[in-house]
Amino acid sequence: MYGSVQQSGRRTRAIGLVTATALTVGFGYVLAEGMNLDIMPKENTAMEMVIITPPVVPPVEEIKPVEVPEVDVAPAAPELVAPDIPFEIEVPPVVIAPVVEAAPIPDPVPAAPAPAVGTDRVAPKLRAGDKPAYPAASIRAHEQGTTHLQVCVNNAGRVTSVTVAKSSGSSRLDDAASKWLRNERFAPGTIGGVAQSMCGHDVFYEWNLKDA
Repeated sequence: MYGSVQQSGRRTRAIGLVTATALTVGFGYVLAEGMNLDIMPKENTAMEMVIITPPVVPPVEEIKPVEVPEVDVAPAAPELVAPDIPFEIEVPPVVIAPVVEAAPIPDPVPAAPAPAVGTDRVAPKLRAGDKPAYPAASIRAHEQGTTHLQVCVNNAGRVTSVTVAKSSGSSRLDDAASKWLRNERFAPGTIGGVAQSMCGHDVFYEWNLKDA
């Protein structure tokens, strides 16, 4: 047993020695490389210095701002507002012209009667027309009677004058009969067949309340 232990110790020392030698050599090589030792001759190197000139940069032109001309803008026209003007309508005065009564138309001048042929005489004849209006006051007073009138009739059949030959007993009835007869027309009287103006022709008008 002793012999085997001794042999094993020798072997161990031998391995340790080899290992230590290898480590020493490797460490020395690494140290020499690290310290840049001249283990191998180095080639001579020359250093060349080149001066690099920076490129010339052209100056930058200053850009001036473009001046915009000022434009005069005309102010907006003010809004025209028409003033309120009161309009007064002048009313022309009403002129009332005086009423002019129409002048009565004169009766036509009767022509000169032609010479009568013969002696036969025909009196004027009253043409049919309206009856005179019965006066209201005479109706209320129960007035009635006959008015006798005498008239003049020209050769055109127009009444030229009226007179009351005999009253009916009421002046209202007589006046109404005279006014009525002046506006009536006659067939003119003739002498020998020729129209003639005649006067004194009798006209009788009877006023009767039954006709009122």
